[in-house]
Amino acid sequence: MAVNIRLGAGSNSEEVTLQTAHTQEPLIARCVLGENQAWRDLHRNYYPVASRFLRRMGISASDLDDACQEVFVQVFRYLPRFEQRADFRTWLYKLCLSQANRIRRSRRVHEALDWLFGRESSIQAAAVEPEWSASMAAQRVKQALDQMKPTHKEVFVLFEFEGIEGEEIARILRCPPATIRRRLYYARQEFETLLRAEAAEDGKS
Repeated sequence: MAVNIRLGAGSNSEEVTLQTAHTQEPLIARCVLGENQAWRDLHRNYYPVASRFLRRMGISASDLDDACQEVFVQVFRYLPRFEQRADFRTWLYKLCLSQANRIRRSRRVHEALDWLFGRESSIQAAAVEPEWSASMAAQRVKQALDQMKPTHKEVFVLFEFEGIEGEEIARILRCPPATIRRRLYYARQEFETLLRAEAAEDGKS
């Protein structure tokens, strides 16, 4: 039986009020003009969006704040070049994906060096709880996301968690819509398989 999960952008007890397409343009224009309050408003409105998305893309808590700050450094640096024909949130997701990819590349380098010099991993095994409480369910979802193929996880998080439709995801990832639909189909299967494997493992303990 398929597991259907659809979590909107305000899920996970994080209520975020986003600027609509109609109200975002004046805010961006004010930022481009150098209005300090506009920059603060932009940061306040969209920092939670970036933080949540990066976390779901596998960025650890220890790296999350620095990753968000780097994303907004890019926002502040390149916003004057932003074409308002696109949605600002779409552009923000692209910046977040680029930053997440940079962190993953850096992590792979460090892991390779650790292996080369024979260092032991400092990752501690997660404690096992007997039941799937709300916190455990959230942990299991995170573990499943961490194990997904990157191309599957991107479309899955954007669609199922962030509530972004396929056409916009295609623009964010610069892929044909048919590719997005195919990846989403396999991503759902992969996510369900990983969750079922975790449930089976819990049943043995």
